[in-house]
Amino acid sequence: MESGDDKSVEKHRVHLRPDTLRDAAPATLHLLPCEVPANRPAPVGRFFTPAIRRAPDGLRVSFRGRSLRGEEVAVPPGLVGYVMEMEDPGEVLGAPDFAPSPGRELGEEQEQELERNFDRFIGATASFSSFTLWGLETVPGPDAKVRGALSWPSLAAAIHAPVADD
Repeated sequence: MESGDDKSVEKHRVHLRPDTLRDAAPATLHLLPCEVPANRPAPVGRFFTPAIRRAPDGLRVSFRGRSLRGEEVAVPPGLVGYVMEMEDPGEVLGAPDFAPSPGRELGEEQEQELERNFDRFIGATASFSSFTLWGLETVPGPDAKVRGALSWPSLAAAIHAPVADD
């Protein structure tokens, strides 16, 4: 599929650091109906401390003057959610970037090192078994994308289960 963006697509292999899953502390998560055009750490706890009100028709809160309605959503049974963070490749690899000089080929060891530079590593920083799903003015309905994502594990198990020969 072609994209109209002029940005080049970076391809990486992503590796999970399994030891971080054991050490991931529980976190309280809120899925807000907005987009933040930034991708960096932020002191969210300083700015978003919701005074959630429980109402008969769900949770209510005000965020920057807008009314949000929400509900607690549980992660499907048998699964755990993780907040993942990509490690800085420079810290992980500790190897300088290098490219061959024009007309000169890389040796096998250099090719392997260059290939490792395409690897990215992620680790869990927190875990969760539920989160609060917020909608603007209304509680997100059953057609919300996150609900489809959460229903996928049981659907995948059902379609891949053996079928009895009746």
